[in-house]
Amino acid sequence: MGWSELRAVPNDYDEEIHAVDTQLIELLNHRKALAKGRRCFPPKEVMKEFEEKFGLKPPYLNWLFHSINGGFHRPRSEGPGELQGILQIMKTTVQEGYQYRITHAMQHEHGSIVHIEIKQLEDVDDFTDFRPLLQLDVTSQDREYSVGRNGSRGGGGISSMSFIVEPRLPEQLNQIHFALIPFEEPMDFSRKEIFLDQEVHFE
Repeated sequence: MGWSELRAVPNDYDEEIHAVDTQLIELLNHRKALAKGRRCFPPKEVMKEFEEKFGLKPPYLNWLFHSINGGFHRPRSEGPGELQGILQIMKTTVQEGYQYRITHAMQHEHGSIVHIEIKQLEDVDDFTDFRPLLQLDVTSQDREYSVGRNGSRGGGGISSMSFIVEPRLPEQLNQIHFALIPFEEPMDFSRKEIFLDQEVHFE
């Protein structure tokens, strides 16, 4: 089926929005030309300035600049490929009542799936469900890594997250720096929930 056969989705697109979109594309092309393929990310003080000036939260700003830098548009393989081993990482830090731990990476042919656990510590008054608005950031002086969310689950004061990192992480992590940065996609629509609440019998 060609592009001309796609059915148009009804929307409220008008001339004023079209003019803004035109300016956005022009500015993005200009920024891309200035960046010359480099990863240009504002430092913390500039991010703070944007946060205060425009009333935007850090997770949104990080998503925005991650997108501008091509975070969602880099060439990706068909998948990480066949599982080839497990790389133990075990990096742990505690911050404001939560323990963050990068446990391990599943080493696949073309990429790594990095697993992270977040635990609410016992000294917090009440265990509550929490939603991590975080993205794994992997940096190295030797090469650039692409990171994408792979999955998450949690409840009862514990949350687990996994991220696909491409290319695959090296077996020696001396030159690799891991961080979690605030991150939230503004167009992340909630999915419809289906409740399975009927008795199930196995014969």
